[in-house]
Amino acid sequence: MKYRVLWFLYLVFLVVMVVVPLGTTILSDIYVFKLQLDHLVHVVVFAPLVVLWRLGFPRHPVWKIVGAGVILAVGLEGVQYLLPYRSGNVSDAVANIVGVGLSGSGLAFLNR
Repeated sequence: MKYRVLWFLYLVFLVVMVVVPLGTTILSDIYVFKLQLDHLVHVVVFAPLVVLWRLGFPRHPVWKIVGAGVILAVGLEGVQYLLPYRSGNVSDAVANIVGVGLSGSGLAFLNR
């Protein structure tokens, strides 16, 4: 039950981070190992979603969790695209999907 609460709170956190206006710090201008820091943040932020989902709902198959995570990752980036004070783009959506995919792959590997 506690993992379900954590998953729900994390989901609320993701939605709030999508709709809240950000300050003037632009992470896309900072590079780490030739990757934009913004993309690394997207990967790291979306990875726990799959793990918390699996812990909270252990009967859900990993492939369904990853599929729903991909839909959520793209959908939240689409919401950002529609908001006048945020900018959603394809590269951020891909980074979100990478985060979901990496954690999903890790779970699938551990469940073998």
